[in-house]
Amino acid sequence: MHGKKELAGVFSLCRRENVPFMVMGGGSNILFSDKGFPGVIAVLRGEFTEFAFKGTRLEAGAGAAAALLVNKSLNKSLSGLELLAGVPGTLGGALCGNAGTKDSWIGSLVESVEILAESGTFVTLAGKDLSFGYRTSNLSGKIISRASLNLIKAEKNDILKAIDDLKRRRETSQPEGVFCAGSVFKNPSGESAARLIDAAGLKGLVFGGAAVSEKHANFIVNKGSATAHDVKTLIGIIHAKVKERFGVALDLEIKIIGE
Repeated sequence: MHGKKELAGVFSLCRRENVPFMVMGGGSNILFSDKGFPGVIAVLRGEFTEFAFKGTRLEAGAGAAAALLVNKSLNKSLSGLELLAGVPGTLGGALCGNAGTKDSWIGSLVESVEILAESGTFVTLAGKDLSFGYRTSNLSGKIISRASLNLIKAEKNDILKAIDDLKRRRETSQPEGVFCAGSVFKNPSGESAARLIDAAGLKGLVFGGAAVSEKHANFIVNKGSATAHDVKTLIGIIHAKVKERFGVALDLEIKIIGE
């Protein structure tokens, strides 16, 4: 989709014809069923990737790449988005899942978000009317078109250091050069999902073409021939074993689409 008129038109058509419709960002943190998705998937391009700085405010389309916004904010000596350093995907996806670190997240920057409402019209929601929590927001399931974020002036070297430090931490702790869907489970309050999975003896566990990462136990990696069924089977095993061993029911961070 390259514009709001096109997006609204296809969305309204799908509603009239009772065809499932969803918007996908960069595809991170999503696991599609082996049967696919029985409907229309929109990827936001064109005007949805445009952005502009107005003083310390960033106005950007939901399809803008998170990495690009981080770099452009750095160039403007604007701080806030460094928490997305090393995070793949788009602004829209980051807002839906309230992306960030364990200490800070993008929801704290939001001034307003424009969404495509069920009526087929675009509505702007004020930041005060939105709720954000750890890896969650009340934007989940909504179709985001644009957002306005409040950043703050800072020394460029300080922002760059924060970006480099976060990228380095992610690169040294997370699997690289392999296909995966991102962090599988949310961290329970005061605990680490990866630590629990590792302590349950599941690091390196293989099912079909999928395996629990040896580098970070909260990642399931594709060893070359993994199916969604393989990944979902491992998810089920991990969930059951961690609950049996520690009494903790892990909540999914990735979204599973389809049967």
